[in-house]
Amino acid sequence: AVLGGQLNKQIAHGLGISEATVKAHMTAIMRKLGVRNRTQAALVARSLGLDLQH
Repeated sequence: AVLGGQLNKQIAHGLGISEATVKAHMTAIMRKLGVRNRTQAALVARSLGLDLQH
């Protein structure tokens, strides 16, 4: 979803959760990865070999 450029609202709708929940999870992920935006998070995740398609 993030790699596809989806907005929080689109991700939330697809997962059946609130937009606030998506935002909270994205904020936590970016904090743990030590990055400032989704692009950086995707690059770090890819470099770690994480499956970003699911």
